[in-house]
Amino acid sequence: MNFTSDNIIAYFQPILSADTKEVYAYEVLGRFIDNDGTVQSLGVFFTDPDTSHEEALRIDRIVKRHAFKKYVEEKRDEYLFINIRLAWLSPYAENPEEMITLQLLKEFGIAPEKLVIEITEEEFNASEEYIRAIVHYKKLGCHIALDDYGKSASNIDRLAKLQPDIIKINIDYIHRSERSYHYREYLRSIATFADSVGIEVLYEGVETERQLDICISSKGRFYQGFLIAHPQPSMRDVLINSSVFSALIETEYKAIQNKAIYAENMRNSLDVQVERFLLENPFDCEKIESDKYLIKLFDKLQDVKRIYLCSRQGVQISNNIERNLENSEDIVYHDYKNKNWAWRGFFHESLTAFAMGRKSCVSNIYRDFMTKEQMFTYYYAINDDVFLFVDFTKDTERMKAYAAG
Repeated sequence: MNFTSDNIIAYFQPILSADTKEVYAYEVLGRFIDNDGTVQSLGVFFTDPDTSHEEALRIDRIVKRHAFKKYVEEKRDEYLFINIRLAWLSPYAENPEEMITLQLLKEFGIAPEKLVIEITEEEFNASEEYIRAIVHYKKLGCHIALDDYGKSASNIDRLAKLQPDIIKINIDYIHRSERSYHYREYLRSIATFADSVGIEVLYEGVETERQLDICISSKGRFYQGFLIAHPQPSMRDVLINSSVFSALIETEYKAIQNKAIYAENMRNSLDVQVERFLLENPFDCEKIESDKYLIKLFDKLQDVKRIYLCSRQGVQISNNIERNLENSEDIVYHDYKNKNWAWRGFFHESLTAFAMGRKSCVSNIYRDFMTKEQMFTYYYAINDDVFLFVDFTKDTERMKAYAAG
C-alpha cells in the first residue's frame, strides 16, 4: 500500500497514574487507513526488516506531525510519549538542535517538558553520538523512557548510560507473572531497584485484572494496556476503564493497611506469649540448655514452623527446633549452630527494629531458599545479646492470614 499524509494518522493510548487515578500521558501510535476505510496498525511496517530506514523515518514524521497537530487542536496538557529509533538520531550528533522532533515541537508551540522520548531497549547503542542526542533532549526538558525493559541482558549498562526518567516493563514479564511467582517477584525487584535510583516504572500491555493486580502490588506509578484503555483517535472524551483501575488501586492500598495492622496485632499477641514464658522461665544463657528451653517455648506457640536463637552478630547458638513434616506431634532437631545469618534480609530487619528501641518485630514475607515456601519471621530480643527467631510458613493459619493482608 502507498502510504501518504492522507492515509497516515496517529492514535493515542492513555497511560494512567496511580497517584491521581487519571490520565497522565498518551502514547502516540502510528495507524494507516486501508482502501476499505479500516484503521490498521503500523507496527508491522516499522518492525519489518524490509522497511528501509528512510521510509520508516518518513512515515514516522507524518505520524508525529498528525499527533502534535491534534495535541494542540484539542488543547491537551498531558504528556506525550513518542517512539524514536536511535538510528534516526545519528545524523544529528553534531547538531542535535536540528532534530526533526524538536523542529515539530517549535512549529506547533509544544513545550519540550511535555514530551517523553521512548527508546526501545534492544535498539540501544552506547555510542557517543547517540548519547549526545539524548542528552540534548534532556537538556531541553524532555523526559526519557526506556521501553521494553528487561528484554536484554545488559540492563544496567543501558540504564547507566541513558539515565532514563521512566522504564517500561517488558510486556512478557507482565503476562507470565500470572503463571509464575518468579516473574511476579522479578517485577517487584525491578520496581524496588528503580525506586532506589529515582526512576519511575510504567507497566505496559496490561490485559487482565489479574495482571493489573500483580503490577499494582509490585509497585509502580504508571499503567497502560487494553484492560485500561485501547488506542483511540482523539484525546478528548477517551474511553477508560477507570472503575477497575480505581477499584484495584483502592484494594491494594487497603490490603497494605490491613497487612500492617495484622502484623502489628500479631506481633503484640506473640509478645504476650513470649514474655509470659520468659517471666515463668527466666532466660540464663550460662545455666539453661538452649534446645530444651526452646522446646518448652515451642509447645506454647501455635502454628510455628521452626524456632531458634542467634547472637547479636547473627551467629546461631541453638539448633533449629522444628515439627516433623510427617507427624506434627514429633519434634526434630536440625544442627545449624555457628551458622551466621547476618547476611539474610530478615536479620537486617531485626537489627533495624532493635536499633529503634523495639524488642520485637515481624518480617516481610519471603521465600525459603531450600523449600521455596512463603515464610515470615517473628523476632524477639531476649536480652542485648540473644535474639529469638520464630518462623511461620504458608501451611500455618498465621501465615495465611498475614499473606491475605
